Amino acid sequence: MAMAMAKNKSGGGGNEANEVKAIMTAAKKGDHNFALFRGDTGFVFKAHKTKSMSAMRKAAKDDGATPKGAVGVLKVEGKTAYLTVEDPDSTPANFAKAFRKHLNTLKIKMQVVLKAANGDVIDAASDETDGEATDLSTDSEDVLAKIVVAFEAYKPTLTSSLPNAPDGLKAKIKQAIVFFQKAVSAKSPAKAKQALDAIKTLVSTISDTGAIASNVAAAVDPAKLAALSPKITEWETKATGDPTFLRSAYGQMSKLRGALKSSIALIPPPPNIDELRVMKAKMDDLFYANVDQPPAAHGPECHGPGLTMDNQRDRIEKKVNPRTGAKAKNKVKSASNFTDKASYVEAELYARERALAKITSDGIVPPPKGGRPERLVIEATLLDVLGPDWAKSVQGVERFNLDKAGQVVGSVWEAGSTCKAIYDLLDDGSLRLVTLYPNPKTRAPAPIGATPPPVPAPAPAPTKPAPKRKRRKRNNRRNRSAQGKTT
Repeated sequence: MAMAMAKNKSGGGGNEANEVKAIMTAAKKGDHNFALFRGDTGFVFKAHKTKSMSAMRKAAKDDGATPKGAVGVLKVEGKTAYLTVEDPDSTPANFAKAFRKHLNTLKIKMQVVLKAANGDVIDAASDETDGEATDLSTDSEDVLAKIVVAFEAYKPTLTSSLPNAPDGLKAKIKQAIVFFQKAVSAKSPAKAKQALDAIKTLVSTISDTGAIASNVAAAVDPAKLAALSPKITEWETKATGDPTFLRSAYGQMSKLRGALKSSIALIPPPPNIDELRVMKAKMDDLFYANVDQPPAAHGPECHGPGLTMDNQRDRIEKKVNPRTGAKAKNKVKSASNFTDKASYVEAELYARERALAKITSDGIVPPPKGGRPERLVIEATLLDVLGPDWAKSVQGVERFNLDKAGQVVGSVWEAGSTCKAIYDLLDDGSLRLVTLYPNPKTRAPAPIGATPPPVPAPAPAPTKPAPKRKRRKRNNRRNRSAQGKTT
């Protein structure tokens, strides 16, 4: 499907609006290659599901497109159009805002997001960004000079913070600095302002605890790790006063916990192993106390330590929720939980790390403000998550483990058992845990002292039917009788 959006000379705006709505509807079902360029009086927009970007560019040029524009891939989700552009550097400044303004003239209310191929947002236009974009709608050298001055004023903060950033965050900040320098060279105040805002946002996520990164990396000697014990106490205080602190310090805190876990597992054990165990237990308590527990979701109180097998049997047999005591309407297929805080935290950190990696690798973007969260499901074997002793850290039953009286008779977890986590990616880019639980793959042995169910007798082997006796022809006697009379 191809569509032109150059301003209709005959005033047929209604037809153009219908075409735009049609292409946006089609793009909800599958990605379209697009070419979006400024025309003499408006825009020239071409999009097609199967034709190449080059074909779209040529079609736009044939319809009077100017050189200012972009080609790429169009994806529509809800009321947001995501345009992944092939060459971000050549994309005009404020292009998203200009395109959104054109859509508004057609009475089409949509947010517009321009992205690079790696998923980075390079321009966006919504109700919240229109005011800021208007301030930078000019390519005035005075505006650009003010932005450069602001960058120079921010440099001391940038220089002092950068060494404390984790490697991944440091790379993003350096990339934003390069983007800023290119924008200044291209004399684009809009892009320069955008890059400067990105730099400040990234730097703001560097917690003062980022300074421990070098200590953790250098902590070949577990004694160096023990020296970081006061930092854990500091984290506990900050997390209590500021619920958002854990999010900013999450990377370094998980690194320290991982280093403690590795040191505790050393053979022979380090002399200060008891001190390291206390530190790791504090870290587990800190993570466990601050894990997401949204209302009406299955948090630690449903699948964490503190629950007994009687609780799990009640969930199966009586459909009773151990958290609220309420009775569920539907049958519960399985009921399970982690038996200690350390294993629950280990599983949550494992799943969250992979959810963040999935967001990056798949180019998943947060929903528009107020939009429906993007759901992510992470599942891995308990062997991978908790190691070879995983069976000591989980318990639970499945519905098929019932005898004729409807009572749970027990379960044995098998090697294929998994850990499953579900997250929501919110409009502010944060991850909210919806549920986390061990997912049993079980078989049902008879309990101790119980009579095992009778083994059904094997079906008898099929037997061949006896061969039918050949029946004599009925006229044989008549023939013999006729022969006697003749003789």
